[in-house]
Amino acid sequence: MELVRATIERYVPISDTEWELIRPYWRERSFLRGALVTEVGQVEHWFSIVSTGVQRMFVPHEGEEVCIGFSYGHSWSGVFDSYVTRKPSRFGLQAVTDSVLLSIHHDDLQELYARVPVLERFGRLILEQLVVGRATREVEQLTFDAEQRYRALLERSPHLLQLVSQKDIASYLRMTPETFSRLRSKVR
Repeated sequence: MELVRATIERYVPISDTEWELIRPYWRERSFLRGALVTEVGQVEHWFSIVSTGVQRMFVPHEGEEVCIGFSYGHSWSGVFDSYVTRKPSRFGLQAVTDSVLLSIHHDDLQELYARVPVLERFGRLILEQLVVGRATREVEQLTFDAEQRYRALLERSPHLLQLVSQKDIASYLRMTPETFSRLRSKVR
């Protein structure tokens, strides 16, 4: 659980007393490769930090699953819009590799917000980071050509090329697997 404390402290300082209140609410959850972490239509109850593994978020569209993001080592994982709104998810979250998530249930986090006020600031800062990330991705998807999207991925997360299938990365970049393969050969 030290990863949880270290992750929180990247955003806000917490005392040992506050940590002793926070720590018991976090749980380790394990998923085998291919397992659904969150199903489409299910309300997301968990906010997670990835201890190990890779997950992909996808949306069903015209009979296919369109990949809209990945989570991996020490990043956030979950279906955040459903977690916040308490409405059924339009997205699915699947373990791409065997994964261990350190997670806190929505109800428990709400209780901790009241008991440990610094956590509300933590929650706001995380939400701000998620909004900026989604806005950056949206701008890239709407204004970058295929090669620019590929180069942006190489800058931000080059390790994904070794962890995730080419099909999923191509879907994430909104290009055909053939275009992705061509760009991968061309751009080094």
